[in-house]
Amino acid sequence: MKFSEWVVVLLVMAIFLSLVGIPTGITSVMNDYGVNITTAGGIQTADMGNSGFFNYLFGTGTGILIVLIGSGAVIIGLFAKSYDTSLVILPIILTTATSFIAIFWSTIKYIMQFEQIWMTSTIGLLFVGIGAAFIWSAVDYFAGR
Repeated sequence: MKFSEWVVVLLVMAIFLSLVGIPTGITSVMNDYGVNITTAGGIQTADMGNSGFFNYLFGTGTGILIVLIGSGAVIIGLFAKSYDTSLVILPIILTTATSFIAIFWSTIKYIMQFEQIWMTSTIGLLFVGIGAAFIWSAVDYFAGR
């Protein structure tokens, strides 16, 4: 699979684990977007229009600044075609990898509380496989295949 597909798979898996009640740490991010997930699992409320993220982008004039910066980046990109896009993608890969390592570790710590070795081993093996595939897709992206 492509790198972008792995990012979507990891994000959906983290949201799914939060919805079933496993604390993954993504609930604070979802709260910023206006989606409140209860500790027992499930969505309590969802209001994107009154979220902190929406107010940050459009409430204080920041939205106009983002549009201007984005337009400037597109114009500069038209004239600088030799720019290596890997330098832009690398921070996204590192941010995604570190955040999902934190999500995986918090999930493993939660599963370890049950003191069932088979459960911890199964979830750990699943996460190691997904992490290895994610790394493989990132390397594949930079190799240019």
